[in-house]
Amino acid sequence: MTSPLALDPRSLVVLHLVVRHGSLSGAARVLGWTHPAVSQHVRRLERAAGCALVERYGRGVRPTEAGAVLARHAADVAAALRGAGDCLAGLATDRPARLRVAAFPTACATIVLDAVRALAISAPGVAVDVLQAEPPEAFRALREGAADVAVVFDDVAPGVGPGGAGAAGLHARPAGRDPLLVVLPGTHPLAGRARVPLAALEDATVLAGCPTCRARWERHCARAGVRTRLHHQVTDDHVLMQAMVAAGQGAAVLPGLALSAHRRPDVVALPLDPPLGRDLTVLVRGDTPAAGPAAAFADRLAASVPAPGGTGG
Repeated sequence: MTSPLALDPRSLVVLHLVVRHGSLSGAARVLGWTHPAVSQHVRRLERAAGCALVERYGRGVRPTEAGAVLARHAADVAAALRGAGDCLAGLATDRPARLRVAAFPTACATIVLDAVRALAISAPGVAVDVLQAEPPEAFRALREGAADVAVVFDDVAPGVGPGGAGAAGLHARPAGRDPLLVVLPGTHPLAGRARVPLAALEDATVLAGCPTCRARWERHCARAGVRTRLHHQVTDDHVLMQAMVAAGQGAAVLPGLALSAHRRPDVVALPLDPPLGRDLTVLVRGDTPAAGPAAAFADRLAASVPAPGGTGG
């Protein structure tokens, strides 16, 4: 059994960066170190762990099974160290660190609050202000300096590449995929299926959501050659949409995050076949005074996104 004291925190941070960037040279660039110095820290961890943690893959490296497990813990260590440093900086200036996060409503109610709770434990000196905003407005707040972190979905941030810098010094972190699920009454003939084929909804009544969700659904159906009857414009009130489904007014297509925040017991939520979803991205300003807390918060946000899947009754 490996003693926790044998795992050097600096080496764990190095492993986190090696896995994140896919190469020793990438980690070296971020740290401002030499390639041999990074390699030495990885070898030190491998000796402590008693097994290989990375292996060659193409022109870079990838984690072994043990390396992937340790890298997940290393990410937490890196975030905790950043948070501790920012707390000390705030104490030194007699001014607590303040982090401003802009996110769309279902993210605010779920993964953002999870990350706020985690940050309160690891970095209690950091105060978090949450601004509820749809992706275009959240991105605009970030660009204009009104937010330090923005949680968005789909392509609302042109010129900002995942994991890299983009316009106005922004950095993007992919945060997984939020599936769109079909919500049906628990008594519906399709309720017992593991997945709902899109063709099974041919000519079905589907409750229309917000304009963005409605347009996404119509594009998805058009690509598959399926026509559904959109009914009731109920915008983005996911609680009302579930109530209407339970009352037999039609099916609804809702984001998984919305259903993890609130789901009625008399409805089921099932994945579509082919699947439909929205890709989540955490955007961070690189030039904000709260850059340290922002990066730590982004790491925790990305780790908070639940795995895709439906929910039964």
